[in-house]
Amino acid sequence: MHQDRRHLIIGTAGHVDHGKTALVGTLTGIETDRLKEERKRGLSIELGFAYFDLPDTSRAGIVDVPGHEKFIRNMLSGAYGMDIVLFVVDAKEGVQEQTLEHLAILDLLGISNGILVMTKADLATRDELAEATEMTQEMLVGTTLEGIPTVSVSSITGAGIDTLKQTIVKQVALATKTHENDGIPRLYIDRVFTVQGFGVVVTGTLIGGSVNRAQRMVLLPQGEAVRVRGIQVHNEPASVAQAGQRTALNLSGTSAHNIQRGDVLCPIEFSRVTDNIDVSLQVLSSFPRILEHWSRFRAYLGTREIFCRLILLVDEAILPGDTVQVQLRLEQPILTFRGDRIILRDFSGQHTVGGGEVINPFAPKHKRFAQETIETLAQWEEADDAQVVNTVLENSQTLCVPESFLYYYLPHSQTHVKSILNTLETRGKIVRWDTSGRTPLVSDAVRTLKAKERIVAALSAFHDAQPLLAGQNASQLRRELDMDEIGFEKLENQLIAARQLVKEGNLLRLASHEIQFSEEEETAKENLEKLFLDAGINAPGVNELGTLLPEYTPQVIESTFFALLNLGQFVKIADNFFIHNTVFEEIAELLTNYLRKNDIITVAEFREVAQTSRKYAVPFLEYCDSQNLTIRDGNVRRLHPRQK
Repeated sequence: MHQDRRHLIIGTAGHVDHGKTALVGTLTGIETDRLKEERKRGLSIELGFAYFDLPDTSRAGIVDVPGHEKFIRNMLSGAYGMDIVLFVVDAKEGVQEQTLEHLAILDLLGISNGILVMTKADLATRDELAEATEMTQEMLVGTTLEGIPTVSVSSITGAGIDTLKQTIVKQVALATKTHENDGIPRLYIDRVFTVQGFGVVVTGTLIGGSVNRAQRMVLLPQGEAVRVRGIQVHNEPASVAQAGQRTALNLSGTSAHNIQRGDVLCPIEFSRVTDNIDVSLQVLSSFPRILEHWSRFRAYLGTREIFCRLILLVDEAILPGDTVQVQLRLEQPILTFRGDRIILRDFSGQHTVGGGEVINPFAPKHKRFAQETIETLAQWEEADDAQVVNTVLENSQTLCVPESFLYYYLPHSQTHVKSILNTLETRGKIVRWDTSGRTPLVSDAVRTLKAKERIVAALSAFHDAQPLLAGQNASQLRRELDMDEIGFEKLENQLIAARQLVKEGNLLRLASHEIQFSEEEETAKENLEKLFLDAGINAPGVNELGTLLPEYTPQVIESTFFALLNLGQFVKIADNFFIHNTVFEEIAELLTNYLRKNDIITVAEFREVAQTSRKYAVPFLEYCDSQNLTIRDGNVRRLHPRQK
């Protein structure tokens, strides 16, 4: 097939024994009943796959699905990814039970492009054919397949087959489904087997994007990393598989017993699974029961069958024919994207309940029947692409969201999503963060502004309550505001760059903040400074200050002392050993001058120079070592090379 030609998947649907497999055989020359049991019983149990060339030279893949009610799960696997459906009805028998169920499923999946194929036309009279055709077309009224063209064929005589091929070509031009060649590739697996000399092979219809030979992917839900060793498209080797193609992938890094139908292959960066989804559910009018809260059902997504619980959020019960937003609590995690179609069948697998569209693939647990819940669900269902981005960013648990996460909600081409983000950024609706080559981050502009305002307001309140403190511990502030680490860091850096905040060590403060002393604290400040200046290196311990300055309360002494420390007036030499900064500079100059003259100094010699005891001399010299003023050499100190 030409590389820029549209790739198509044609599917069959209809009641058992109405001639689907024979029709595929006549169109393609390929027998799709591959199991001995199928050929013996004369009915399809598993999916059958074939391909054929259309009159316009393009090649179409075709999926033959089983019609028997026991194999509806397999039918659902085949229906996923169809572009055009051949809706098959026996011209003599007309509409039957599975005809109706298959139609209901196609309608719920939103498949609107099709052809009504009246098979076995050679066995029916003209009147029987006309009546069966008219009744079937009436049955299609009100469904997605209403008004599709009709072709009568005979797989035995070949009558009508050429007309059918020409009609397929015409329907190709009307296909509403689009395949995004730069979208997110995912292959929902419908078959897995081992080929001697090659290893594990999986098949499916590729949805979105493309897959290349040697590409690394991940198998979900097991999370197993694999590599694509080889690719076949329509039974022919290929270097790349594109969206819309029936694809076989030869995998390394796994074994066949680790994989089952319903597993999905996807890029590693888009492999986040979920077990809680919000769905807009349409219940079939033909379903014989009311749907109740916490009922257990079988859900079908892609080729996956999974059990789930139904969470009713808007009504106490759902009647047949209703369309309502619900939540599905899945018993195993799945990969799904907003807009994916999902089908529900009852727990016994006897009846199709209904189906609908995933509106939030990573749904939180909602409060049932609350007005806020009802409004949130309506917002999700009605949102256009730009509103979806805003809704995701507004409701995210973290301020900054990886740009790649948005693709779960906008599974379009990456070009299209980036265009949406560029437009929103230009309009000031979102903020994009520089991540130095790592996964780009994005956040809602209003939420970002409010978060910055909260940080500034919180620091302002802190300064008002603690006017003598230089600032607040950044981690403590983040926890108080209940912000995530990455978001807080981005906001902090932006506020610092804008010169609204200053960070010194771990302390954050407003750029406008200055330590403010009360009248009493001002006199305490003067007395504390005088006390430490007079004491020199032989300074009192902090625990002695209350005794030395009894006119002040312990609270005033403590707050004033640490304010002076934060202002740099005091220097912490060691635990409970502080001296005035002026004293430190004077003694450090004495020490430096001595070393420049004498090269080395012992502790005893320093005691003489500083007029102090060993109690103060040793920690002072160790502090000088830590500040690169001196360097210890055995029992002596030398001037640090940086000071020479």
